[in-house]
Formats: sequence, structure tokens, C-alpha cells
Amino acid sequence: MAVVVMMCFASSGGTLLNQCLGCLPNVVILSEVHPLGGGGGRGPVWFDTVKDQAREWYQIDVKSDNFSEGVQELEQICEHKARQLVVREWTFINFMPYEPNGWNPPNRLITLEALGKRCEVIPFAFVRDSIDVWISRGTPAANVFFEQYLRYVEALLKNRIPIFKYEDFCRRPDVILRTICEYSGLTYSDSYQNYASFLTVNGEVQIEGGSRGTRQGKIKLLRRRHLPEDKIMEVNENADMVRANTLLGYSASYYDAPRENVWFNRLKTEIRKVSDRYFK
Repeated sequence: MAVVVMMCFASSGGTLLNQCLGCLPNVVILSEVHPLGGGGGRGPVWFDTVKDQAREWYQIDVKSDNFSEGVQELEQICEHKARQLVVREWTFINFMPYEPNGWNPPNRLITLEALGKRCEVIPFAFVRDSIDVWISRGTPAANVFFEQYLRYVEALLKNRIPIFKYEDFCRRPDVILRTICEYSGLTYSDSYQNYASFLTVNGEVQIEGGSRGTRQGKIKLLRRRHLPEDKIMEVNENADMVRANTLLGYSASYYDAPRENVWFNRLKTEIRKVSDRYFK
């Protein structure tokens, strides 16, 4: 039996898909783990290693503290129990400079390199329009962000990783999830519709009040967030964004996606504040 490896850049809908896959029959899914360090959670307590997640979430005892050895050991246990292992790797650490990688990203698919030497791997990527990823990350300096994001996209294409899109999934979750299952050998079930109850996952579900996506209460494509004109110019004029989106088949303009109604959202926020104040 092979290990399914899900690659997903931060803020690309990975937590939602993680939850859906976790609801499928006989799946054991690890969340944001990586040889260089896990993504971790956002709550007061989280687990970011293979060993800890296997123990705390599935009551499976993995003896090795080493990432690759731990995954191999867990895969063998899963095979014995007629279960299938899915690893949602912490893709962000491969391409973005930050403390866990010493501010020097390897710009390679490290998890695949590590596991490919030990077991059969079935990889796929779950991607989102890079403009929305950038906005969700807080609109950092576009020249830095998109240079690295383009390297991520190029690595996926160079390694011929099958790619599924977050936007397609939101529009047709049954169809896209069934396709992912057929590709990866997982058993499809409409039990994925109970995704909101699957909480053994690292990501925005641990944020108090939830993210924009979790507050919707259903799988639905989010409208693009409103940006000031200077930020729109910054992203639209970035050549690396244009290249990354073109390679993935997305539009290369901020204006080419449905955008949120900023005034309506502000009204909802004010109503929520009043409600919280008087009805707690």
C-alpha cells in the first residue's frame, strides 16, 4: 500500500480538504508535517510531528522520532489494519524563508525526496489562485512572495505532480473529491460532508471565531477580498505572479475574480459586535 502525500501551500484551502479526506472511511491523515518541522496549530495545544499526531489523534504508537522512519512505520501499521495513510505535508517550509528553515528555504519537494527512498508515494497538489493566497497571507512584499511562489509552482510542474484546484473543489466538491480518491486509491464516500466535525487537524479551524471559510458553514468559494488601489497595482504588475498564474491556468489580474461587497461585510461585522455585546 502507498502513502498519499498532499502538497498544499499555506492559505490555499488545505485545511478544508484535510478535513474532507479525514472523514473518508479507513483514512489516517497527518496534518502539516514535514522533515524540517511541522506547521503546527493555532490553538493552545497542538501536535506537529508524525509520532505525536499518530498517538494523540489515532491512538497509534509510532516508536521513531524521525519523520521518514515514522511515516514508514505508520504506513505499515495502517496496512496491517486495512487503513490508508494520507500525509498533508507542510509545503510552506519548502519555499518560504522563515525561522524553522533558518530563513533559507530549500526550494525543493523535501517530503517526496525523503519518503521516496522508503516507500511508495502517491503525490498530488492542491492549489489556489496565487493572488488570493497572497491576499490571505496579508499582502506581504509582492516581489519577495511571488518569486518564491513561482518556484513552488515550477517545482510541481517539473516533478509532474498532479494538480487539483481549490476553486474547482469549492464549485464541485463531489466531483473533485471523487477524482482525487480515484487517483490516490482512497475510498470515496459522501461522509466528507461531515468535514466540519473533523477537528484533529492543524489550520485555521483552531482560530477563535473561525476563518472566513469556516464561518460560511459549507463548502463555497470565497469572494476575493477588497484591496486598495496601490496593492492592486503591486500585484497586477508583478511578473512572477503573472507567470505562476499562467502556468496554473489562472487569470493574471486582480479584477478577474468576483470580489466581496466590502460595505456589506462591514455591516455584518458591526451587527456581530452588537450581538456579542448584548447576547453573550
